[in-house]
Amino acid sequence: MMSVWFTLFKKELRHGWMAFLIFLILQLLLMALGIFLNIRYGQDAEIWPVIIGVMLSILLLFYVPVYLLFNVIQGRKTFHIWMQNPLPGWSMLLAKLSGAFVYFIGTMIIIGTYTWASLTRITEMPQELSLFRVTILALLILIWSGIGGGVALLFLWTIQRTMRSRIGKWAWIVLIVGIILYSLIDAKFIESGAFAFLTDWGAIQNVTVLHFVMPHGAPTSMSANFATADPIGLTMGDLVLDLVRTLILFILTARLTDHKLEAS
Repeated sequence: MMSVWFTLFKKELRHGWMAFLIFLILQLLLMALGIFLNIRYGQDAEIWPVIIGVMLSILLLFYVPVYLLFNVIQGRKTFHIWMQNPLPGWSMLLAKLSGAFVYFIGTMIIIGTYTWASLTRITEMPQELSLFRVTILALLILIWSGIGGGVALLFLWTIQRTMRSRIGKWAWIVLIVGIILYSLIDAKFIESGAFAFLTDWGAIQNVTVLHFVMPHGAPTSMSANFATADPIGLTMGDLVLDLVRTLILFILTARLTDHKLEAS
């Protein structure tokens, strides 16, 4: 069974190669622009590579779902072949996610190296700041968002494919209406006492984050500013709830793939 999975995984990598290449070319062009501006204008423009590196790092939050969107669009003509795979739904979906994360990690390494090199050239960089810890924190955020976004995209894609085999082109309209309704319900839920009960524990303090990225001590003025600033509004409860949501979506997607999804 593992050999079948690896065969499917390699197919996913081949399917996603073009999307990865397009994203890679775009990011390399932007990186080259930052380097050009730095060389052209000297020290006055040394911030540009940093700006571009940070911007590309932020865009990585959307890399996995956008990549998977390209992947499923490109695989429309071979969808019936994908559905003939003997693997269970969760395994097939995991192959798609794994393929996305291979390219995601490769892209993160490229962008991370560029951003790191750009930051080390900034003379005004606080000496107390640990770039290694900043990188770890950024990796955790990006991987977390990548998993959640990827599973959500696969869920929506599976829902759309399932409805398409039953109601045709109306599937898109129903899906959009469903997303709007879910957003409204979710907004109400966030304002409810139930949401507060589930998430209002394990608050992550500003100072905790500051001490993590500055392990050898932050300047007194900076610590005071962080201590009095508005909280980041993130708790361990939020993370646990987000994890539970992602697991539920993945399980639902796998069950739909096994029992409802049809090759159409």
